[in-house]
Amino acid sequence: MKRGVRLLALAVLAGAAVWCAAPVRADDGIDIALPDVGISSISDPNVALQYARQRIVAHDLQGAVNALRRYLMNYPEETGVRTFLGDLYLSDGDVADAEALYKKMLFDFPLERDLHNDLGRVYMVENRTDAAIAQFQESLPDVESIYYLVLLHERKGDLTAFSREMRRLATANPDDATIQLEAAQLFGALYLPRDAATAFARALVLDPTSTSALDGLGLSQTAIGEFTAAGASLQRCLTLDRRSYGCLDALGLLYVQESRDDEARTVLERAYAVAPEQPQALIGLARVAEARSEWQNAIASYERALYVWPYSTDAYVGIAFDDEELGKLTDAEQSALKGLALSPDDARLHYMLGYVYRKLGHRDLALAQFLDAERSLDPDIARFAKESATALQQP
Repeated sequence: MKRGVRLLALAVLAGAAVWCAAPVRADDGIDIALPDVGISSISDPNVALQYARQRIVAHDLQGAVNALRRYLMNYPEETGVRTFLGDLYLSDGDVADAEALYKKMLFDFPLERDLHNDLGRVYMVENRTDAAIAQFQESLPDVESIYYLVLLHERKGDLTAFSREMRRLATANPDDATIQLEAAQLFGALYLPRDAATAFARALVLDPTSTSALDGLGLSQTAIGEFTAAGASLQRCLTLDRRSYGCLDALGLLYVQESRDDEARTVLERAYAVAPEQPQALIGLARVAEARSEWQNAIASYERALYVWPYSTDAYVGIAFDDEELGKLTDAEQSALKGLALSPDDARLHYMLGYVYRKLGHRDLALAQFLDAERSLDPDIARFAKESATALQQP
């Protein structure tokens, strides 16, 4: 049972090629001396984005929101800044303003796929399953939406039909790099990392400069234990784009798996500097701390991740795990319950809660959680949950 709990915190998920958070909004990557907006007027959108990120690093999310609002009063046509503001609204829990902003932008730009993805994430937060599916479908061939569609169709109970259609499209379009990427993402979200690696490699043959394909390939290779190949894929990605958040984060996770903790921390801090509004690098840094049994430091990193993205079930899984390691079983229980309030279908949280209930002596409650966790798409979680449930049902 303990092996199953550790799997929750340390395993690299095969479906991690996309993230349940906002896409990274790019700036020009140039180091710019940031002005004091209290006495200067920002006119460059890249400077506005960098200033907002500086406020996020300072744990001042509201300050970032206010700065972008002021900027857009003077330059309302800057769509990149507007979408970043929508991301920050959602991160700050201001779901209504995020939804209104994305809808207004979609009225102006109805064919902008990224905006459909953004609105889909809002509807996911609001548990509006059908509306979210409709938006993610509109965002295709955006491969990031596949992960969300898998979660939503699993919730609806029609995942088999959705998966069958995606596979049919991939077979019918072997020379379409985007459709092959979608198939790879589907396999990743279904915890089929070998199939995902094959599909990512196929997409890479069709588009050798695709950082998305290299990112996904590296993650899939890590998931199946091909660490040397994964490192080569991710280094190739960073040769194409040294600021690729996804490839930096994936490389950090690879180093965690290889127990190269110092290198993992360095790479993940680079990723954090690129996009401090994202939770993934912070979650990776928490895993580095866990590898060193620095449980309090890990919890602090997870809490920082929740500050920028309060919908991260990964963070709640990690906090519950670390609280349990510290012997704080009641705190671990509360963390798991908070995560399940956001994502009632998350099998990892059900397994974690079952484990905590078992240690607290609540056998019936533990059994119910393990039975829920048995439905996981992750075969390892499902197996551990079944073994734990069977053990509890013994006399």
